[in-house]
Amino acid sequence: MAEAKSLERLKAMRSLLKSEMEKSETFSLVLEKTGSKLEDLNTKLLSLEADVKVERWRSSPFSDHIRYTIAPISAALRVYASVQELERSLVSCNEVLGYVSDVKRLGEALKLLSSSCVLALNWLEETTKFLSENGMPEDHPCSLRFKTSIKLLQELKMTEASAYLRGGSLHTALENLETELEMILEEEEALSESNLRDLKAIIKRLDAHTRLTNCVHAYIKNRTRVIQKRFEIDYYQRKITEADNVHDVEGYIDQWRFDMEIAVKEIYDLESNLCYEVFEDVGEEEHVPLHCFGAIASNSGILQLLRFGSRISKCKKSPPKLLKLLECFSTMENVRTEFNRLFRGEECSEIRRETRELIRNLVKGVCDIFWELPCQVELQRPNCPLLDGGVPKLVSVVTEYCNKLLGEKNKPVLSKILEIYLGWKNEKYQEEILTGHMYNILREIALNLDAWSSSKKETALSYIFMMNNHSHFCGLRETNLGLMMGESWLNAHEQYRDYYAALYVKDSWGKLLSLLHNKSQALSSTSPVKRKSIKRTLQAFAKGFDEMYRKQSNWVVEDEKVRWKICEAMVRTVVPRYKSFLQSYIMLLVEEDDHESHGKDLNYTPKGLEMKLKTMFKSNEETEYSDFDGYRD
Repeated sequence: MAEAKSLERLKAMRSLLKSEMEKSETFSLVLEKTGSKLEDLNTKLLSLEADVKVERWRSSPFSDHIRYTIAPISAALRVYASVQELERSLVSCNEVLGYVSDVKRLGEALKLLSSSCVLALNWLEETTKFLSENGMPEDHPCSLRFKTSIKLLQELKMTEASAYLRGGSLHTALENLETELEMILEEEEALSESNLRDLKAIIKRLDAHTRLTNCVHAYIKNRTRVIQKRFEIDYYQRKITEADNVHDVEGYIDQWRFDMEIAVKEIYDLESNLCYEVFEDVGEEEHVPLHCFGAIASNSGILQLLRFGSRISKCKKSPPKLLKLLECFSTMENVRTEFNRLFRGEECSEIRRETRELIRNLVKGVCDIFWELPCQVELQRPNCPLLDGGVPKLVSVVTEYCNKLLGEKNKPVLSKILEIYLGWKNEKYQEEILTGHMYNILREIALNLDAWSSSKKETALSYIFMMNNHSHFCGLRETNLGLMMGESWLNAHEQYRDYYAALYVKDSWGKLLSLLHNKSQALSSTSPVKRKSIKRTLQAFAKGFDEMYRKQSNWVVEDEKVRWKICEAMVRTVVPRYKSFLQSYIMLLVEEDDHESHGKDLNYTPKGLEMKLKTMFKSNEETEYSDFDGYRD
């Protein structure tokens, strides 16, 4: 009886083991087929998982371990199927943002596949170990098939790494994104809103795959090319030496000022904003956009602009050059705030160095000329102006030049430059330094006028000369120079103007009028001798008047009001005396001569004399430049 029961138990155990072996062989066969067709494995594993639920598996000590192993393997296979679907989607996708999205999902799926395979391998390895520890031989078909499945999962785990290798799906997709980035950057100079959106999405995705360096390199290369096209200017390479006059390069200087303001306030400002917008989501804080902008700026034209500005300071020293240097400094002041904001970081160190060099050259160039202005006025002293009594070109040019320096546009710039220059010498700037230097310039002008006046042989001409120049200074009343010099200075010149005008009238016409005065004392009878003396007196007066008119009519009185005033003074001085002389003796002329003879001897009537006197002198056209434009060795 006992043997019968034992035999029945053995038969039942044999049947159970046979059933287990059959199920294990089926499971192993399914895992083995994953090498050729992994997609089918998922379905068969699901079927196996259903079989495990059969009641008889629950009585098996291996059933739980096998069931728990099948689930992660099935999950890994489903993720792998998603990877394959995404790879097929990338091949057919034609829209940038969709492509970027698929690349992102592919990367995430590959990462999930790797982690799923790790989990499945852990379960499978644990199951194999458990079966081995519980009596399953190493060469058992189920154990061998489990080991084969482990190798297949290990290969599947390497799918992510393979995708990043050359020729792999993700590597190819990322290269396609880089190509698309290059195409967007090369398409247009100003990025459209849609292209900018695509560009940012591509860069963000490439950055997630550690390809930001490639993006930065492509971006710098293409944006540098765009800006270089904006600065294809021929004067960049123009050589400037001390032999060049500022007038020779004046047009280039004006163009340079325009280009500098446009470059800083528009081109580079927009480029900086674009860098920060494109790279705002990548890198560490502002490092990437700052690096990109610095590299673009340093290689696209700003350095050439700065160096040309420095070369301007090398041209020939002259007062007009000082004005141009002030304009250049003013331009740099106008862009200083933007300059300091834009050109930061290590990549812009060369730009900042060239900027400091430019400012140093401008400051030094201005001060070298400004401090020597009185000396340059003094150097003109031997050059006596034309002997016409007019205001010398030097005087009008220098006073106009001083007015420009003291104008609203130039004075603040000049003061700033002097402040910088004195700061280099540890000295403090005060406005009295500027005004005091202007006094020195005017003092040298005054000394020049005194020297030129004394060189004129004719005293009357020297009076006209001094009257004209004092009148010129009076005319500065509403100018910057006149306001600086003050009312007392202007009033003093008015007094000197009137003083020299009176001296001129007295010296020129007093001697001629003395003829009439002397003869009037001698002519007290109507003898023929006396009447002939009258004729000779009138003839001598007319001859003297004609000579004086002919000579002095070429003299210059530049101020029309002053000319009219002095002519009126001459009329008041000469005509009454002449008229009085004629009234005393006209009857003697009428008694002796007939009407024709009388008309012939009487060269001028009082009215004719008056009209003649009122047409004396001429105006002098102002000349824009003089020898003051250039320095003398």
